[in-house]
Amino acid sequence: QSVEQQQYRYLVIIDIEGGANDRPGEDEIIELPCIVVDRQTRTEALRFHRFTRPVGWDLHLRDQPASRKNSLSNAVSFEQAVQELGMVLHEAGILEQSLCVTCGDWDLKTIVPKQCAKSRIQVPLVMQQWCNLKEEFNAFYGCKISGMKGMLSRLKMGHRGKHHLGMDDVSNITSIVLRMLKDGAAIGPTATRSADGGVAFRYKASEGA
Repeated sequence: QSVEQQQYRYLVIIDIEGGANDRPGEDEIIELPCIVVDRQTRTEALRFHRFTRPVGWDLHLRDQPASRKNSLSNAVSFEQAVQELGMVLHEAGILEQSLCVTCGDWDLKTIVPKQCAKSRIQVPLVMQQWCNLKEEFNAFYGCKISGMKGMLSRLKMGHRGKHHLGMDDVSNITSIVLRMLKDGAAIGPTATRSADGGVAFRYKASEGA
């Protein structure tokens, strides 16, 4: 077994939705979908999904009458969402063996720290190291693919669901991960955040997306 297989048996595949625009309320995370893959059995271990409520929305609605508030919404604060994700991984006994996997660096390099600052919480430990799947994919297959659809096309796999719908994207990324594991890819950390907030990259200096 490789070091990655020994240390990170579980791959937490995440695709953050929201936060890409600078307008108030649109500059925060609104969806946190995850699928956890057991690399040893090459099967799905569990799913986690939460819609998250921007801090800006809560501040705006705080002094509004009840009629202006959506009491039927099941969205939770980002703080609650990441706490619940950590609890799910801990209760499954896999937290310390987990490595986050994203389609690019933006999710965990940029938007999660930004959201954590808005939510006044620390970046969760499990999100301070991750695998940029695009980098591992290109290194393993010897190509230059720039996105999820390109990876699916390279593997002759169809795209399922709707692009930019959280769990649909995560499901498609999971299909790529499972195929890579089948083909013998190691899938290890490509980026690590240090205590001072800086990020060290295995393949290059930085990536915006």
